[in-house]
Amino acid sequence: MPSQLALPHLLIPYVSSPPQSSLTVLSSVLGATGNWLVLRFLYAALGTSAASNGEPMVRGHEAGRKSRVVLVSFLQGWEFWRLEAKRLGLDLARLTETQQFAFVDGLSELFSSPTAPAQPSPTLYQYPEAGTAPRTTLPIRSQRSPLAPGPAGLRQPIPVSTTSDGSPHKSAREAGPVKRLHLPVDGVAALDLFEREITAVINRLKSSPGGDGNESEVLLVVDQPDLLLAATGPSRCIGATEIGEWIMGLQQAATATVATVSADSPLIHNASVYAHQAATPLETEHAAFAVELAHRADMVMQLRNLETGAARDVSGVLRVSKGGAWGRRESAGVEESWEEKEVLYFVQRDGGVIVFGRGE
Repeated sequence: MPSQLALPHLLIPYVSSPPQSSLTVLSSVLGATGNWLVLRFLYAALGTSAASNGEPMVRGHEAGRKSRVVLVSFLQGWEFWRLEAKRLGLDLARLTETQQFAFVDGLSELFSSPTAPAQPSPTLYQYPEAGTAPRTTLPIRSQRSPLAPGPAGLRQPIPVSTTSDGSPHKSAREAGPVKRLHLPVDGVAALDLFEREITAVINRLKSSPGGDGNESEVLLVVDQPDLLLAATGPSRCIGATEIGEWIMGLQQAATATVATVSADSPLIHNASVYAHQAATPLETEHAAFAVELAHRADMVMQLRNLETGAARDVSGVLRVSKGGAWGRRESAGVEESWEEKEVLYFVQRDGGVIVFGRGE
C-alpha cells in the first residue's frame, strides 16, 4: 500500500514521535470509530517511511533505531488487530517475535479465572464397535482443547505446551497475545495487578536488544479502558478516579502513551442536556473519566460524524486540539511541532485513509 494512504501527510505531525511522558487522548463515537487512527500510530512507530516529497521520517526510523509498541486492547482481540495491521503492511506476528511489538489482551479472558484448568468434555467421542448401528447424531467434542485419537478408539486432549508464565505456547504461525488480563478480584487490587503485568511487558520490550546498546523507547497504546467502567463500575469499586490513577501509573513505565475513549453523547452529555433526569452511575463515571483524561493530555484527537449526515466520500471529522497539559513543555523550553487543526477523512475499503481539509 502506498505510504500516502497508510500514513497520510497531514497526520504525520500528530501520530509520529509523541513527546516523552506525553499523553494523547483519542475520542471516538459510534459512527466514527478510532481503530483506523490507532493503526496509524502503530504504523508510524513500526512501519517503514517513504520519506518522499520532503516528508519527515516517522518515529522509529531515525538513526536506525527500532521502536517498540505495547498495545493493550479492551474492545478488540488479537486477530482483529493482526488482520487490520496486515492491510497496512505490518506483520504483528513477526514483530512480536522480534520483540518490537507486544499485545495485551484485555477482552477475551477478562472475567475468567487464570488458574482454572481446561477440562475435557464429559462426553468423548468413541468409535462404534463392529456390528453396531451407525451414529445418527453429531458427537459432542471438547471446545477447550483439540482432540486426537488415543487408546481404545477414544479421542484424548492433545497436550498444550506452556511458556514460563503459564500461558499457552503459540507457534510462529499463530503468534498471539503475550499476555491476557484477568479480573479475579475487585477494586484497586485488580488495577494494581493489571499495572504490574503491563509494566512487566513494557520493561521486557525496553530491555530487548535494540542494536545501539541503549534502552528502547516504548509507545503504550491503551485501547478503550472505559470498558472497565461499563463492565465493573462502582459496584466492584472501580471508578473513574481509580482507572485514571491506573493509567497515570502506566505512563511512568512507557515513553509515551495513547489512550482511546468513547465520547458518545449519551455517555458524556446526557446529564447536562436532560437536567431534569438524574444521570446514571455509568454516565457520571464515564464523563468524569473522559474529562480527566482530556485535562491531563497534551493532545486530544476527536473523531465525530459529519453534522450534515452521512456522505459517500467522507467518513467523518477529525479535530486535533490542545489538551489540559498543553504549555508545560513550552514553559520548560521544549517547542511543540504541531498546531490545532480540523480535517475530514475517508476510510477506504482496502484500509487506506485519505485525510483532507474542508473544500479540498
